[in-house]
Amino acid sequence: MKKLIGITGVILIACICISSLYAMPTAAQTSTVPTATALAEPTAKSVENYIIKSENNVIVVYKAGESTPYIVTEARTDNLPKGDILRLKSGVEVDGEKNLKKMLEDYCS
Repeated sequence: MKKLIGITGVILIACICISSLYAMPTAAQTSTVPTATALAEPTAKSVENYIIKSENNVIVVYKAGESTPYIVTEARTDNLPKGDILRLKSGVEVDGEKNLKKMLEDYCS
């Protein structure tokens, strides 16, 4: 019985320690007002923009401002909902590689 209580206590303490590591930062630790240096410095990593389109009933991805395809998928648009097909015909703009992957997963699954 003492071992069970001891093990439970150790687990409880470990959970408290781990949860304190992931606690939300306080208002004093974060600043929502950008400093003058933060405004003057350009961002180190710019976000790429992509256009997802339907061409010849397949999904094609272009980098914004380019005319050659960046990705040509084998995913057919025939089985997509009509609203998605209409949006893809005019082009869906996506910001960033992460969002592009998410959108392609949505359309291709």
